Amino acid sequence: MNVKPAQRWFWLDWIRVLCMGAVFLYHCSAPFSYFPWDVTSSPTLGFTVLCLFITGWVMPLFFMISAVSTYFSLKGRSVLQFTKERIHRLMVPFVVGLLFILPVDDFVYYHSVSGYKHVGGFIRFYSGPYFTKYFPLNLNFSPTFFAGPDQGIYLWFLFWLFIFSVITAPCFKWLRSKENTDKLRKLNAVCERRGGILLLAIPIVVVNIAAVPPYFIPPNLLSPYGGWKIPTYFVFFVTAYVMACNPQFEDCLEENRILALLLGIATISLSIGALLSGEADQSGIASYYLPLSVLQALSGWFWVVAILGFGRKYLSFNNTFLQRSNELVLPFYVLHQSVIVLIAFYVVALNLIPVEKFLLILLASFPIVVALLYPISKINGLRYLFGMKNKPET
Repeated sequence: MNVKPAQRWFWLDWIRVLCMGAVFLYHCSAPFSYFPWDVTSSPTLGFTVLCLFITGWVMPLFFMISAVSTYFSLKGRSVLQFTKERIHRLMVPFVVGLLFILPVDDFVYYHSVSGYKHVGGFIRFYSGPYFTKYFPLNLNFSPTFFAGPDQGIYLWFLFWLFIFSVITAPCFKWLRSKENTDKLRKLNAVCERRGGILLLAIPIVVVNIAAVPPYFIPPNLLSPYGGWKIPTYFVFFVTAYVMACNPQFEDCLEENRILALLLGIATISLSIGALLSGEADQSGIASYYLPLSVLQALSGWFWVVAILGFGRKYLSFNNTFLQRSNELVLPFYVLHQSVIVLIAFYVVALNLIPVEKFLLILLASFPIVVALLYPISKINGLRYLFGMKNKPET
């Protein structure tokens, strides 16, 4: 069956690329945050604030972009065709990452944090402890399974996006019919009013509160899933798809971008201030869980609406850079953290100030990732393994 391509939202592609840049910046900054990471160095307030700011919106935004992409992908495809496409796009690179890329991340992490030195070199680690003790994929469904982090370290995003996509595809396909789309008119009417789209934060707030520790997040509020909870990501995902069914979706985002930005600045400032105050630590979890959950949900929604709105306003154009970088976002994501961790492991030991270490990690990691992407982009076999379409034969 030939699938007729839908009209492409170039502004969404731009935001996807820029989001990947924000994730890269976050992981280069993570060694210098107050919060523990794979490799740690002298923490600073500036890098901690930067990490908290990016955490406040980047992964919810990725899930929303993915949901809108799902809306277009389901157009002209059956659920089965869509599922096959998701397996190639998400699960193949996830498995490749588990087998060949995450071992580097794990090897460095357990040497730098856990301090075991008896394992020997990387080959010995890969052929033994990685698969028998440290393999980062746990499907043992305990009561705290959704508090993670054992679904692929930073590749958890691919795992859970695949799960979300597969379980929602039949419902999403059903929702595309004209009869069912018409039932959304009341919701669309509310969202089309000035500020109406911001009310969609309500279900996000409710779910973010209901997903309580220790079942959906560790007791100290430091979620390994990009700082958020899996059920909350699911609400972002579903909400974005439903909104994409609204013909006025783009206009709603653009009209509310300034209000959303102002509210986002206010709520994320309060949220970061509370987290840095020292009063929202594990000992104060009972008192601070509710307000922090509300602030996080509101801030996340306001920021994604603002970013999407400004993106639609100013990034609705295409060029060669966008075309090349957009198709490389997924392999870049799969590769980037392991490269950063490996570089950071050696850089943090240098006698430099944190800013110098950060710049060295940033400037060393990026060209290495780009160099690794070059053969991936050129060889069809590698393109397939990293979730990309084959290049047409010339």
